[in-house]
Amino acid sequence: MKAVTPALPTLHKLRGALTEFADAFRVITREVVKRKFGINWAYNIRNERFFKKLEEVITMAEDYVYRNVTVERGSLDTSGRLPKAIIRFKLGGKEVAYINMYWTGRELQAQFGGSRENAQQLASIIRALGGEADVKYVGKRWVVQLYTDGIIAIRHDGWLDAVRSFVDELKKMELIDKDKYEQLVRDITAGPNTVKFAGAEFTVYYTNKSILVEYQPRSENSKNVAVGALKARGLKEGVHFIVTTKGAGSYEIRVTKEAYSKAVEALAHSGLKEKEHYTVYDKRREIRVKKDHKDTVVNALKGAGLEEGRHFTVKWSGRYVIHITYDGLYEIQRMALNGDVEAERFIRDLEDVLKRRHGDDAVKKLIEILTPAREEGTIDLPLTVYDDRGNLIARVVDLKYEFVKGKRKGRRSTGQPVNQCAGEDCRLRIVAEYEVGGERRQLKMEWYWSKVQKKKGETTVTYFFEIARPTVKNDVEAAVLKALTGKAKRGEVYLLADQLDALRRFKPLRDAVDKWREGRPQKS
Repeated sequence: MKAVTPALPTLHKLRGALTEFADAFRVITREVVKRKFGINWAYNIRNERFFKKLEEVITMAEDYVYRNVTVERGSLDTSGRLPKAIIRFKLGGKEVAYINMYWTGRELQAQFGGSRENAQQLASIIRALGGEADVKYVGKRWVVQLYTDGIIAIRHDGWLDAVRSFVDELKKMELIDKDKYEQLVRDITAGPNTVKFAGAEFTVYYTNKSILVEYQPRSENSKNVAVGALKARGLKEGVHFIVTTKGAGSYEIRVTKEAYSKAVEALAHSGLKEKEHYTVYDKRREIRVKKDHKDTVVNALKGAGLEEGRHFTVKWSGRYVIHITYDGLYEIQRMALNGDVEAERFIRDLEDVLKRRHGDDAVKKLIEILTPAREEGTIDLPLTVYDDRGNLIARVVDLKYEFVKGKRKGRRSTGQPVNQCAGEDCRLRIVAEYEVGGERRQLKMEWYWSKVQKKKGETTVTYFFEIARPTVKNDVEAAVLKALTGKAKRGEVYLLADQLDALRRFKPLRDAVDKWREGRPQKS
């Protein structure tokens, strides 16, 4: 790992290039196959062995960095325009990267400017710690920039300690007001405000009692891939999501040093007016031109003997934004209720982000948006129960539940009923009351978190899944359980997440299942 770690920037660059190609190829194959055969299918190169091997190597190297890097914060420097501190990253006692942390008066800003090699090394360290970082050429330097959301998205203890101590020292020296300090502390503690769906990472905001879920692709190709992926998941553009652009009305034209004076002279004779149709930035050798005049400027440069790609480059300065509408959230909730695992995770993570970052009011707003979809597929009691021949044999007349707190000993259930609980020792006991032959009976099932531990190299990964193992005594109980969960037989029955989703369709159980799932033990 010590040998591989210095190559992380190259590995990240290779993965990025291959990923962009794979995503573009998937979009193309989907369109071709759909047009020719009417089938919604696409070839995904990410499933190829070389792709998976590359990802495995990168994951191992990032894991090595995450476990072994130390983060050190320098003293607070107030001599400049903005208060700042240097944060250094060290491996084996040797500094491998650093970044300056600033307080702008409105938000946190972390910035590095220097050589391309050092910027790429820093970006790779940030990615290994779970953050996102881009390397950009600004002026004569290669720059890495992060703002508050990007800074707190890095969930590494050493990094978070450095950021928190920086904020605490600002407060101690009265360089930040009380409200902004408390908001920053809440955000640092709460963690990132992103959720994933259809391969894209959406940022979640709650402002003016409205929920905003948006994704900003880094290129037109990334935008096309994201739009294709959302459509493939059944969402409609213009209804469930919309694509807009910010700053779409201008272009950046960067000119090489040796061609710059010639380019400025050509513009002076182009017929366009400076500051009205275009703006020249001498220090960066950059020309900003409005969309309507871009072709005129490019043709003037070419007419002066300058070659695009050699003497100058043209870059669109706009940004795409993909915004999921309330109708889109409604549709994703419907997918989740129909057993779509990714959609269910998206809704759960969305609620988690809103609760952590913005509190109960934001969660209430989400519930308000999703309630029509959640109630759309719910089932009322009584529920008729039929045998395999279609004969009516029972009626489920009531569904009850209780939370039980206490350790489970094998098959035996111990512990006491409580109003609410969470974690590994919290169970959900569901009791179905049914009538058969004029007699009322009960069928009980107790859901608990089953722990699984797997070895991954030198690390042991612990995770939990939901399970119930009721014992079905006769054919009537089997039919009742099948009517409720879709799965049953006589004897011991293993019920998993799909069966709990089926139980969630019933109005008396919906909120109970959601509350119990909120207390899932953390993976470690």
